[in-house]
Amino acid sequence: MSSNKKILMVMPVMKGGGAERVASLLLNEFNRNGYDCEFLLTSSKTEDIINRDLNPDIPITSVYSCKKNNIIFKILELISSLLCKPFELFRIPVPALFAYHSFFSQYHREIKVLKEKLKKDPETKVVSFLQPSVPMTLIATKGLPNRVIISERGDPKRLLKKRYGYNFIRKYYQRADAVVFQTNDAKAAYPDNISEKGTVIFNPINDKLPEPYFGEREKYVTTFCRISRQKNLPVLVEAFAGFHKEFSDYRLRIIGEPQNDDDRASLNETKALADKLGITDYIDFMPFSAEVHGLIIRDAMYVNSSDYEGMSNAMLEAMAIGMPVVCTDCPIGGANAVIDNNENGILTEVGNATEMCEAMKKIAGDSEFANKLSHNASQIRYNLSLENTAKKWMELL
Repeated sequence: MSSNKKILMVMPVMKGGGAERVASLLLNEFNRNGYDCEFLLTSSKTEDIINRDLNPDIPITSVYSCKKNNIIFKILELISSLLCKPFELFRIPVPALFAYHSFFSQYHREIKVLKEKLKKDPETKVVSFLQPSVPMTLIATKGLPNRVIISERGDPKRLLKKRYGYNFIRKYYQRADAVVFQTNDAKAAYPDNISEKGTVIFNPINDKLPEPYFGEREKYVTTFCRISRQKNLPVLVEAFAGFHKEFSDYRLRIIGEPQNDDDRASLNETKALADKLGITDYIDFMPFSAEVHGLIIRDAMYVNSSDYEGMSNAMLEAMAIGMPVVCTDCPIGGANAVIDNNENGILTEVGNATEMCEAMKKIAGDSEFANKLSHNASQIRYNLSLENTAKKWMELL
């Protein structure tokens, strides 16, 4: 296979999150279209990989180094950190050069290995998602001829306020040949010299989902996600507590798993709130399953309570299998971009448990309305098919 048909997908980790799922689905489709593909991780040990979606024929490698920095880079990292601290303390954008030295001193090993790898094949095209992999890729490919496409997948307004934020991005992201944004809101948030290289491409719908279901529904309110503070599950629990007073024969299903200590603390806080509200006996906390869509397809509704999202894959998949959907109208506008309020789903204010509760009641109390949402939502599987989405990416490649 000719070298100009090689694609390297660069991401921090593969632990079953939404961005990893999108990257895996795209790489599978690129591979199906004749590209020689590889998935490369910059911040993950090999034993930590959770691969749920990537074609097993596509290799996964890691350049992550758990070795401690030598004394020179330790000193550089300390100095850079001290220089950045006053700006962060007073919430002033960190100067680009300070942020660069802080970043490079922390990830110089991974950057070096990635650069050496790409030097060997200058025609390999690189696609990179998420920090720290995006800036790592851009720094590693400086001076190299490889075509580079980047895509941050979260809320850029949060990203731009961080150390490796606005000033760093404005100066060091110029190496990118193209930038993919999930929504127009995300594109507009970036510095002009970066957003002008941008294309908006929505997430693809997994082509292996079951066909939409439009029959009688079971009395479950369901969410499935990676358990984290971002998902704001306490708001969902509070909304369900109000909903359950009127619809006492319904149960809440929370399907997903925490990945780190903070995620586990968030889950414990959610359970404590459920106990405080007296609804623990009506909530099922369940681990993620590869068969999740078949499990939930007959449930009464899917509810997403996130404070922010890139473009929620769980929301898109729930719509695609015909579930009535309630979702917070959260930044970066992913839900708003695909949900026509009260036509193919319901949008609620971020953090507003009362409004979410009323939306849930509306679906449970009006089967005709619920059916309308279900049928209209299912159309998204055709509009955002994996084949159509991958074509847009391949045009950029």
